[in-house]
Formats: sequence, structure tokens, C-alpha cells
Amino acid sequence: MRQYFALFKVRFNAGLQYRGAALAGVVTQFAWGFLSILLFTAFNTTEMSPENLSTFFWLRQSTIALTAIWMMDTSLFQVIESGDVAYECARPTDLYTLWFVRNVAFRCARFVLRAGPIVFVALFLPEPFRMSLPQTLTTFTLFIVSLGITLLLEISINMFLYIGTMYMKSSLGIRILTISLFDLLDGSNIPYPFFPKPVQEFFKFTFFYGLQTTPFFIYMGLIQPISAIAIQVVWLILFVLLGKFLMSKALQRIEVFGG
Repeated sequence: MRQYFALFKVRFNAGLQYRGAALAGVVTQFAWGFLSILLFTAFNTTEMSPENLSTFFWLRQSTIALTAIWMMDTSLFQVIESGDVAYECARPTDLYTLWFVRNVAFRCARFVLRAGPIVFVALFLPEPFRMSLPQTLTTFTLFIVSLGITLLLEISINMFLYIGTMYMKSSLGIRILTISLFDLLDGSNIPYPFFPKPVQEFFKFTFFYGLQTTPFFIYMGLIQPISAIAIQVVWLILFVLLGKFLMSKALQRIEVFGG
């Protein structure tokens, strides 16, 4: 475990160096936050109040580094496509865990740089743009737990993209397809209350619901937290076990420079 912790520390500190890019990202996320609130407030006929709608999108923008499927360490795709994955395989570490830790550090560094300014400003905005606070400390604690599971769940899905690239030799197609699919179905760009009721009930039991909707709705007190977190944990365990299995299979037949 010591080598993985050391890797996390190195990658996390490296990520903190990109402060200029983080500042530009914060400005962009404020713009998207305001536009999303205005758009969905105009068409809102759901059970979500204007306060909840604003809170949802500010949570989305402030935690985007943890909860967006596209926020992954893309350098690993270059490692696979260039053949440098051979050096990764030669290390006395578990490759799945190694890449998993790299992605945790990658996302956490960007979250630390962006989340604070967005939340601070959003809490003092005028209505209807203001972000509300959770009702109780227990609610906030459960939100943090669920958000942590969301981070791990997102990375476990990213791992499937790395594994798929080992077979396809190019990550472009699988990345575009996955990002497009998740942008539509994970409830981030279109919150689930705007979907038809039968569709909402179906997605409550899928991993899509646990990516962003579960922690955000726990924060706002809109769902039962314990059962929702339990569903997240089940999907996380399933994806990690499946990912480790597929990684072991991929490494048995991986091609490097045609050999």
C-alpha cells in the first residue's frame, strides 16, 4: 500500500500545479451553472423547487472533477497506444490498482482547486441562483460518503475504457461513445426529475443514478440516503471485480509494437 500512497501523493501534487487552467475552468463552470439554472427554471414543472434546482447545478459544477465521466487521466490512453504500457506491466504492482490510484489523485487535485471558489460564491448569490445548505450535519455527512463512492464508481467505469483500449488500439471511438452516452443518461445535464416517471423509477436501480443524482439528492434531502448508498456500493463492488478480471485477461494477450 505504501507505493500506492506515494503515487497518489506525487500525482496529487502534480495536479495542483495547474492553477491557471483551474481558474479558467471555474469561470467556465460559473457560466454553465447560470445558463443551466435559467434554462431548467423556465421549463420546470417537476417536484424540484427553484432552490433545489439551483443547488443541484452548483453541486454539479463544484464537484465536476469528481463526478464527470470525461474527467479522467487521458495520459494513460497514450501509454497504451504508444506501447509504453509494457513498462507499466514490468512494475511490481497491480496495474489495475496503480491506474485506479492515479485517477483518484488526478480528480482530487482538480476538485481541490475548483470546488472552494464555486461553493463560496454560490452560497452568497441572490435568489433564485443561491445554493442552499444541507438541513442537518448528518445529511451533509451522508452526502460526503455518497460523493466518495461516486468518485470510486466513476473511476471504476473509466477503467473499462482503458481496458477496452488495450483491445482496440485506439481510444477515440470508445471515449466519444461513452461520454455521449453518459452525458444523456447520468442525470447531470438533464436532471432525472425532468424524465418521465417510469424512466426515473428504472434508473434508480442502475449505476447511472449513483454517479451524480444520489449524492446531490441526499444533500437536498430528496431521497432515502441509506438505500441509495447501498445501491452505489453494490455497483462499485461489481464494477471493480469485473474490471480486475477483464484487466487480467487483457494483460494476457496485450500487444506491444506488434509483439
